Amino acid sequence: MPLDAFCLAAVVDELQMLVGGKVDKIVQPSETEIQMAVRSERENFKLLISCNPSAARLHLTNVARENPYAPPMFCMLLRKHFLGARIMRITQAPCERVVTITFDTFDEIGVRNEKSVVCELMGRHSNIIIVGTDNRIMECVKRVDLQMSEERPVLPGLLYCFPPTQRKRNPLDLSENDFATMLKLKPENMATDDYLLSELGGMSPLVCREVANAPDVTTAFFELMSRVKSRSFTPCIIYENDKPKDYTYTPINQYSGIVRAEIFDGSFSQMLDQFYTSRDILNSLQQKAKDYHKSAQNQKAKLIRKMELQRAELEPARNRERLRQVGDLLMANLHRAERGASEIEVEDFYDDNKSAKIPLDSKKSLQQNAAKAYKDYSKAKNAEILLTKQLEIGAQELEYWESVLEEISRVSTEKDLLEIKEELSFSPKQAKSKQKNKEKPAMPIAFKSSEGIRFYAGRNNKQNDHLTLKMADKNDIWLHTQKIPGCHVVIDTSGERPSEQTLYEAACIAALYSQASASPKVNVDYTKVKNVKKPAGAKPGMVIYNDFKTIFAVPDKDLAERLKTK
Repeated sequence: MPLDAFCLAAVVDELQMLVGGKVDKIVQPSETEIQMAVRSERENFKLLISCNPSAARLHLTNVARENPYAPPMFCMLLRKHFLGARIMRITQAPCERVVTITFDTFDEIGVRNEKSVVCELMGRHSNIIIVGTDNRIMECVKRVDLQMSEERPVLPGLLYCFPPTQRKRNPLDLSENDFATMLKLKPENMATDDYLLSELGGMSPLVCREVANAPDVTTAFFELMSRVKSRSFTPCIIYENDKPKDYTYTPINQYSGIVRAEIFDGSFSQMLDQFYTSRDILNSLQQKAKDYHKSAQNQKAKLIRKMELQRAELEPARNRERLRQVGDLLMANLHRAERGASEIEVEDFYDDNKSAKIPLDSKKSLQQNAAKAYKDYSKAKNAEILLTKQLEIGAQELEYWESVLEEISRVSTEKDLLEIKEELSFSPKQAKSKQKNKEKPAMPIAFKSSEGIRFYAGRNNKQNDHLTLKMADKNDIWLHTQKIPGCHVVIDTSGERPSEQTLYEAACIAALYSQASASPKVNVDYTKVKNVKKPAGAKPGMVIYNDFKTIFAVPDKDLAERLKTK
């Protein structure tokens, strides 16, 4: 998501309000970020400069960033030269992602001079460079030696020179004839947007696609250039699945469906601040969710291995009947016992008196061998009872971990993660110790059917329990995907039977918020809440139900967005 040259130009236009402002504070919250507090026109501003390869940018921010206890050397140098300095000008290299902030400073002996902070915002080549009065580099965030780049080393003491250009055309200088000629030279096997991106400077892939997808490419291009020349910029954010994906300086019409473009109601700095803050929160959320998912997946895998071993033990226990038969055969042949024999041949009256050889423990008598056979039979019988019970418990626990994995996949807020964390660390002792300071649980997701009937869906197992066991009336309708982990859905019936339309819409939500959300059709069971019970000692979200009916539903995200309420 590049901050292209024209989008950067829109930001630079806004930053002109800082010209004449005084630098009051400088912090370096991370290795690649600088934040300057500037007092200008009786207002306080926070200017953020980032050379993070995946988030290189320059804009005003409202987000307070941490001031490290021990500031890095680069930050100390900035403070030495720029604290108390005034901003003289903020300029951008033509059609490039390079911005120079020039300051009116004083040296050690009080002589006034100019120094600059050059912000090179070019993806993985991004850098923040301090340039002195003599145009020599004083320091930079990323030092580039000759081994890293023979063409352009960036080191203290060297003369500063602008990054090499990509030898692309400046789109602002093209005439209609130039543009038409350029289009004629496009290779046949090359897409128009890729060709525009390779030939023109200052334009991002997003904007090139917008021009290329227009009914008339030439008209669209020159209308865009006209807006750029007149500085008529419009901040716009692109969302995919409600997550910020991209941004630009002009309205975007190329998308439909799950990807949408929205005009941002605010400044470019506000747009970038919101975009990257939202993205950082989302990335942090996804990373934490990934850690929880890995932990839950490990628990599930551990349980599966345990159940496989139990099934392996159960198989011989189920075939124990032969042990009892061996005991009977040995007891029937005590008169044929030979001391120290390792086997005995008998007529097997359980198999048409066919001859059968039975191995013996030579250190024991025939009667003792028979007793051992009966004892092994009894142990195998008890083992079958115990293992069968353990496998039933394991199956319930496996269903629980699958439900946890499903709810982690739907995490959308920090509170969702916190509730999952509390659920995974749940124990009776913890429950007792937290009862006094227990927080009010987050509310389930609320919906209103097309007929105006309210219904709710739990975000996680903790909310599922709260919704079904605390919030719901006994005559409300409860829905859940059949034999598939998913959320609990409850229709607030207010004592009346819901219509088939409301029932179907609630079932679609239950199908969407389940492990079967990618399936074309899903079986959803429904019954009255009074028929839903939680077994003693069951894990969060685990219930049993009876007297239910089943409806086929289609997971429908668009329907969920339309019906969702605050």
